Amino acid sequence: MVTLEMVDAGVKVAAGMLVSGLFFWWYLRRHTSLDQKVVEDLRKRRELMEQVANNVGRVHHVYQQYLSLATEFARYGQQWPKSRRDELTRVGQELVTVFHDLTEAESTLLLLGEKKLERALRIYGAKIVNLRRQVHAEKHQFSGEELHTLDEVKREIAQLRESFFDALSTRYMPRRAA
Repeated sequence: MVTLEMVDAGVKVAAGMLVSGLFFWWYLRRHTSLDQKVVEDLRKRRELMEQVANNVGRVHHVYQQYLSLATEFARYGQQWPKSRRDELTRVGQELVTVFHDLTEAESTLLLLGEKKLERALRIYGAKIVNLRRQVHAEKHQFSGEELHTLDEVKREIAQLRESFFDALSTRYMPRRAA
């Protein structure tokens, strides 16, 4: 025979199960949405880092063109044709213009809180500016020491670029749980 106490106990157990189920559902839903937010934040961060890499890649491409012409100019000096000097001047101006991309990349890195990467990128840019100041189309000849300095600056720029991209790729990849 079913008594009032049994019905009361059954209602309390059912209510407890319902409240527990609702609380568990709410907890899972909240936890899942937080995980999705973390994944979305990581995805956005990676997109911004890819944008930084693209900007630096554009700058480096123009720098490589400038370097090629500058090396040729350093080799031939006065005998270099006027058309090639004009091309060096044009690519030098393009290098100045594309430095906007480098500034944008630095700003993005600061936005992401990557101060060390931004500093490394600023040093990289300063070395390119230094090279551009040493080699320009109005210069008529180079001394042996200037050629040696030019080679050193080229090596430093290559090393700075490599170390920057090593650090960027390390920050790009998500950390694995230990």
